[in-house]
Amino acid sequence: MKVSGTSILNSPRERIWQFLNDPAFLKLCLPGCESLEALGPDQYQATLTVGIAAVKGKYTGTVTLSEKEPPQRFTMQVQGKGPGGFMQGTGVLELAEDPQGTQVTYQGDVQVGGPIASVGQRLLEGATKMLVGQFFTAVNKQLAAQPSPP
Repeated sequence: MKVSGTSILNSPRERIWQFLNDPAFLKLCLPGCESLEALGPDQYQATLTVGIAAVKGKYTGTVTLSEKEPPQRFTMQVQGKGPGGFMQGTGVLELAEDPQGTQVTYQGDVQVGGPIASVGQRLLEGATKMLVGQFFTAVNKQLAAQPSPP
């Protein structure tokens, strides 16, 4: 499944870069995130509770950031599994200056398997867009609440 889109964040690009590389900040913004702990440089273990249609559960996995070009872009690899199945994906986030703050453009590819894959492509795409929207809304909210970078 292809995933792509853009979002405007109400803060300068350098500040967005710092926060998107801070696991404590990301934990506050990821929908359903229960924990996000560093395993090493740019690698994290996450536990999330997520539900898509009737398939709900706790998922654990890893997030790895690579190919960093501060403050412009980075690649994110994600893999996880839980009672509803598994997922793995790779995506690129690009940060560009915008009159309103920073435009974040993301694009990637995600593979899912197990019971969650039976939900159907259209429903998965809608749920993915909803979760991404919740993430960026939470990022803007947290940015407003934290006047200085971590």
